[in-house]
Amino acid sequence: MAPHTHPHVSENPSSTSDKESDNDNASTDTAKPESQATEPSSRTSTALSAQLNQECKHLLSQIDTYQSLLASTLRNPQLVEVRQFRSSVASELKMLEKLGRQIEEAIGDTTPGPETSQMEDGVTVSRDPDLEMRLVHALRSSNLPFYQAVWRIASGSCSGLVALGKRFYWDGETKASERKSASGKGKGKDGPAQPEKKPNKDKRKSVFVDIVADDGEEWVKVSTISENRLLFEMAKKGWEGDSDEDEWSDGGKGRTVLRNFDEDEDGDDDDELELIKLARDLRKASDATRVRYRHPRLRVVIPKIEEGSVPEIDAVLNEMRSYGIRVDCQGSLPAETRTGLAHLLPQPFKNFTSTLNVDCTLLLALVSDLSHIKDIPLSPHFHRAIVRQIEVEREKPLLTSELWPAMDGRELVSTTEAAVRFQEIVETIGTETEKSRTRMLLGDPPYERFDREAILQKFQELSDYQVPADWKLPIKVVEAQQVIDAAKTQGKLHPVVHEVGKGLSDINYSVFLYGWVTGLTTISSNRTIDKQIEVTIEENREGDDSLEGPDVWICDTARSLVGKDKDRKA
Repeated sequence: MAPHTHPHVSENPSSTSDKESDNDNASTDTAKPESQATEPSSRTSTALSAQLNQECKHLLSQIDTYQSLLASTLRNPQLVEVRQFRSSVASELKMLEKLGRQIEEAIGDTTPGPETSQMEDGVTVSRDPDLEMRLVHALRSSNLPFYQAVWRIASGSCSGLVALGKRFYWDGETKASERKSASGKGKGKDGPAQPEKKPNKDKRKSVFVDIVADDGEEWVKVSTISENRLLFEMAKKGWEGDSDEDEWSDGGKGRTVLRNFDEDEDGDDDDELELIKLARDLRKASDATRVRYRHPRLRVVIPKIEEGSVPEIDAVLNEMRSYGIRVDCQGSLPAETRTGLAHLLPQPFKNFTSTLNVDCTLLLALVSDLSHIKDIPLSPHFHRAIVRQIEVEREKPLLTSELWPAMDGRELVSTTEAAVRFQEIVETIGTETEKSRTRMLLGDPPYERFDREAILQKFQELSDYQVPADWKLPIKVVEAQQVIDAAKTQGKLHPVVHEVGKGLSDINYSVFLYGWVTGLTTISSNRTIDKQIEVTIEENREGDDSLEGPDVWICDTARSLVGKDKDRKA
């Protein structure tokens, strides 16, 4: 079979995603559908058109099902970037439908005549066979097989989907520096100022990742290049296999290495294999990106290449792996045993420690009337932030959608500083029900002698939601400063810990450093402090690639206390 080198048809409207992929090392090289004939008759051309249309509609249906799942599960479904991928598939369907109509027009009326199609041996022959052939060629050049491969690999071997298609840069502008730019601008009346508008980045210093999974920690690139296409590219660019061993070594097999006989000292990119350039670009982008203080893992999936059959191709794959990339080929693809799409939802709690360190911001959310009463009547004295929280709560309750799932069966602790501040706020502005929940939450009188089941039963009396039976109340209050001081004395703290501590208030110092020193997951809604810590660590990393900050989960929304009217007695 000749190598498939056809470009995509110029009228293909799904240009955004495809151009992204085309610029990123031939990830849209597609193979012809297995069922197609070598030379189409009108019957096979219409059948191919119908097949591709049906498959594209099926893919769209699967994507729509996943988007519906996101909408019903997540507070903010847009956190998972799927819309652009769906738009590209929808555009591909429009192109396929257009080609289908054009094929029907090319076939024309089946009534015999000088200007119409003819019947030969029971098969309709197009009145314009050249046009039909071009249209079938356009069908076979569709991007659909690539989109199908991306979706199949994502749904079959990935979890915690973040994006289907996302560009990453290595031009020195990291997430940490972006946050620094934003935080360094000062604050306006409504909070932190927005970051300055950045100039357009150089796409030549970027890579387009097809699947961002494992809650951002895994990048997957899909290439549907075929064996013949890769060999054709190697021959065209002067890459050949050579042996660095004599015929008697290694059982007479030798070791195949890649050589470009046209390459010069300048290392012209024009002579570089696209797959190898892809591997290098992925590594550069990953090295410039950190997700929770770690570089993303890299995986390239090449489903149409069979490793072990062509030594020259094996050499290409080994070269890719030299960049620290996992390469999956036809024979090593992960078994697609997953059913449904729930595994593609974000999974922020999967790496939580068995004990959680709870910040003051979420302690307030756990006792607020806003969290526990389903239909709080709006009052003129409510601050607009309170009104907004009530509206958000009606859409998706915080306790049932995030906080209780996050705490699922885990022990809960809070530092003395956080607990004391929490109690001060509740005593100052809390309602009687909020004060009661606070005493239950911390095991304060009269609940100090209650066991967990009894506390949960009392808590249930003050909540419109079903309190989970495995909620580990009361929360244990711990002396953070003693633990932090002991770690300092024993020299167990990285110097950057001291630098981080300089910019924190007493409460935040106790909460975040206690979680850091003990290795516990800290849960909070204080995104500003979390970002501040991350920026400080990145500024003081000093070449220590293994340095990691505290394990922090940020709840995107919190709950204030309702607050009392000046004239209200409760």
